[in-house]
Amino acid sequence: MPAYVVHGFRWPRSAIRIHIILNNIDDAAAEYIVSPGTSVSLLQSLRDLYPSLMKALPNLRFVEQYDPADVSASALSQPFAFVADKVETCRLSVDIGEVMGQGVATDGWGALVELRDQLAPGEKVGWWVVCNGDEQRPKPPGGSEHSDERDNEEFSAKKSRGKLKKLLNKG
Repeated sequence: MPAYVVHGFRWPRSAIRIHIILNNIDDAAAEYIVSPGTSVSLLQSLRDLYPSLMKALPNLRFVEQYDPADVSASALSQPFAFVADKVETCRLSVDIGEVMGQGVATDGWGALVELRDQLAPGEKVGWWVVCNGDEQRPKPPGGSEHSDERDNEEFSAKKSRGKLKKLLNKG
């Protein structure tokens, strides 16, 4: 199970969902934002919304926590994902002091704090150790046995997005 030492902040799952809906990011999956398509789409939306901040954060990435041994219903949707400007993979061991000692560029720190203020106000910017036991999450061979359910869920999600946008535009 890979572990990561990351410098960044926690992005609450509810805020991720709202960001995806309000910015009409159709090909993003809020429940697992490290998947390649979702990661690319979310990063592009952040570049579009906050171009000056993102110039100072060229290595920004998303990291998920996940324990495949946890089979509870709540394990499928973790309460947070991490937005990080520095990510160090820890296979067997890592000198945390050395990783933290490398620090973060001053302009990158300021940009990350401003981005946190936009995406997750009140969350702490700092160093985290994050474990993810299933980073790839491959699709089952031959497609999913639940593809019809997913199609219905996608249709329902798009309808919900439209309703939420209408409500927010009225207020």
